[in-house]
Order: sequence, then structure tokens, then C-alpha cells
Amino acid sequence: MTYIQNAFHAVCDKSQPSEDWYVCLMEEIPYYGGPEEGGWWGTDYELRAYQKFPSEELANAAKERVNELAKELEEEAQKDYGEQCLRDMEWLEKRGLEADFLPEPDGPSRFYVRVCQELPQNSYGSRHYE
Repeated sequence: MTYIQNAFHAVCDKSQPSEDWYVCLMEEIPYYGGPEEGGWWGTDYELRAYQKFPSEELANAAKERVNELAKELEEEAQKDYGEQCLRDMEWLEKRGLEADFLPEPDGPSRFYVRVCQELPQNSYGSRHYE
């Protein structure tokens, strides 16, 4: 320890180690990899936003509040996605087109919240066609 560290701890005898906790908004993004072997899918993971908190307890409390609100919003989004699929099918049917006329949808992204002490790195799945 250095002299300044010793002096700090002598004067500030109730000091605590500094902690940084992050509440991170993550996105899980499915992608269609190709038609080989009946078709295959992959997943990318991206950090979309974060906020720093001074303790794990405060970070977990924020995560719980986010999850409560998100549950309500997710139900609405799933309904919207299903309605869009129905509109696409009706559009194809009116024109006498097969379903493969439209590009294969990647599927809906999934968002989730993590509490961690280090910011996560983005992760991208293998694309054999690149």
C-alpha cells in the first residue's frame, strides 16, 4: 500500500470499496441463416443501453421495475407481430402468390435486462455465407 492509501484508511476508517453495477438492456436478434438442411437460425446479442448504479441492490431494484413494465409492453408487441403476419398472408392471397414470394422473416427480437459488474460485449453468430 502507498502512503496516501494508508493515510486515507486511517482517516476514513469506515470506507467501503467502490462498486459499479450496470443494468444493461440487451437485444437477442435471431437471423435466418439459410435453407441448407431444412433451414437454420442463428442469434446475435447486442448491448443497447445501460445505466450505472452504486450497488447491486439498487441495480436489481431497477431491473425489477423494468421487467414489470416490459411484461405489459411485450404482450402488446406480440399481438402486433401476429397481426402483421396475418396482413402479409392476406396480401399474398389476394395476389395469388405463394408464401415464399416474401423474404423469410428473421423473427422478432427479444430484449432482456441483465445486472452485471462489467459491460457485456456484443456477440455475433456465424454466418456461413459471408
